[in-house]
Amino acid sequence: MKVRIPGSSSVALGLPAASLFVSLSVMGCATVRSESITVVPVKVAAPAPAEHGAAASPPQEEEEAQRSAQHVWCKYLEALFLRSTDGSTTWPRLAQCEVVRTPAAPAMLQRTAECSMIALQKFEGDPFTAEYAAEVTRCGRESLDATTMSASDLAPFVKVICARAVACGTASEIECQQAIDETLGPNLRRAIGAINKRGRAELRACLDSAACDATSEQITGCLTPIMDRLLWLPE
Repeated sequence: MKVRIPGSSSVALGLPAASLFVSLSVMGCATVRSESITVVPVKVAAPAPAEHGAAASPPQEEEEAQRSAQHVWCKYLEALFLRSTDGSTTWPRLAQCEVVRTPAAPAMLQRTAECSMIALQKFEGDPFTAEYAAEVTRCGRESLDATTMSASDLAPFVKVICARAVACGTASEIECQQAIDETLGPNLRRAIGAINKRGRAELRACLDSAACDATSEQITGCLTPIMDRLLWLPE
């Protein structure tokens, strides 16, 4: 049975999409919902270019990349709404969506939205099915793979994690580094690679002052709230 999403309700609009990243169990700390998503075939127009002026500084360039990626994601959500709601020609939450900034790395966010839109355009029939949900999950997995950070980029985070472990007395530096190299490293590289600079700064601050629990619990406690916010969905 197809779900109809009232214009005033956003609960069902993208929850399966929100589950996407959590469902990938990046650190084994998230659970998956088994619902499916759909998106309407809509050609995503490029956002309006920023005003011309002095050369953009790195922070301005980062903001522009974030804005552009969020625009693509919002057009995906708009397409989903239109596919799900009979008689609608616009999504009333589009303007709200456009100004949101999440911790998602622009490359990851844009890849996910573009892949999901393409999957929707190729999908026939009711999108609220397990079959389409699998396509959306595939898009998320491929986006995480594509934005995986290098071992050298992960090193500063390992340093913070292990410094906290030593301070808490839960592991020596060697034990901590060995544990990350052998078990957590690949998943951490995928997870943190999906997060933008602002989100990474938030993660490092959290790891630096995490409660003295097991190292894996410290990482989970700091990483999960950030991963949960990668994809914006109306409440």
